[in-house]
Amino acid sequence: MSFAKYLLPALAATQLAFASDSDSCGDVTIKTQSDADGIASCSTLSGDVTIDSSYSGDLTINSVQKITGSITGNNATQLTGIIAPELESIGDSFSLKECTRLTQLSFSGLTSIGEINWEALPALQSLAFTTGVTDAGDVLITNTGLQNLQGISLKTVGKFQITDNTNMKEININNLQNATDLVNIAGNWNKLEIDLPNLGTAYNMTFRNISSVSMPSLEKLKGQLGFWGTEFETFSAPNLTTTADLTFNDNSKLSNISMPVLQKVNGGFVVSRNDKLSDIDLPKLTTVTGAIDFSGTFDTLNMGSLEEVDGGFNVQSTDGTFNCQTFKTLKDNNTIRGTYQCKATTNDPTTANGKSGTGTTSSGSSSSATSSGAASANYAVPATGVAAFFFAIAQLI
Repeated sequence: MSFAKYLLPALAATQLAFASDSDSCGDVTIKTQSDADGIASCSTLSGDVTIDSSYSGDLTINSVQKITGSITGNNATQLTGIIAPELESIGDSFSLKECTRLTQLSFSGLTSIGEINWEALPALQSLAFTTGVTDAGDVLITNTGLQNLQGISLKTVGKFQITDNTNMKEININNLQNATDLVNIAGNWNKLEIDLPNLGTAYNMTFRNISSVSMPSLEKLKGQLGFWGTEFETFSAPNLTTTADLTFNDNSKLSNISMPVLQKVNGGFVVSRNDKLSDIDLPKLTTVTGAIDFSGTFDTLNMGSLEEVDGGFNVQSTDGTFNCQTFKTLKDNNTIRGTYQCKATTNDPTTANGKSGTGTTSSGSSSSATSSGAASANYAVPATGVAAFFFAIAQLI
């Protein structure tokens, strides 16, 4: 009985101490550095870290190795840096918005983030992610001062949207193998170079305002692949076999398209307003489930294996030496199942919906070529307007 007399108060004190420690390792709002120092005893913080908009200066989070929730900082205009030397993982999102003086993100051990969502960080020019983030669900980076994505070394990503970062000079993610949602790269520095050497599969990919793109391992896309207003001269996809809608529109320096093993386009295939394009080489293309709509100044066109075009066929060029009779034969034998139009040499090439097919001429024509079951294309597709893209297709069927 005497032992129990002393044991019970001791157990009660232990429980109180545990509860107190547990409480200090939950959600925390950081207004000053002392608030951050208050969680330094937590190796794991089971909750969210919210950086108050009033925070000023550098913020250091010591000792914490794991945050199960998120790190959020919105409108913290006096925040200049976040340093977390021991932090290895953020279970939920890492969200920073309108932190206009933030110049430093130093996370030397960070490898895993649920989602990166950074917006309006104009002073942030580089990342100090020494080990490298290899695991993240979505990556959304908009309107920052970043020049590259060094320190983000993902193998798989969901959404990958890098937009309006006007200092972004290169995107090089050697480890990336699979993108399961929209990849949208637009509005960054107009000389942006993209290198994704090991990307094998993806869903939707759209590119604007880039000077080069390398995806030598890309084999399959379930969704669209589109290029608008780029600065690259050659596009080569040596291993691409299958994609959905495929678009090359208004790429002023593009002179060559090479997809030597492309076999199937599950949707519409559009090439227009690429005034320096001379060669379109598609020797293995057998099936297009939508429409083919090529217009411009290209000289050669190789589609010698074509067996099925479920939609319409519109090919018009100012300088073509290709033989339209070859394609007329495909129409006559019902390989091309929709409407048909082919002009190898015309002064005014137009798209299937009557718009000018070059960047130097304009047409008042309002004719359109549509067909039953055809998938056409909208030529003013917003960078993130995938739904609008397919809606426009539906209107033209």
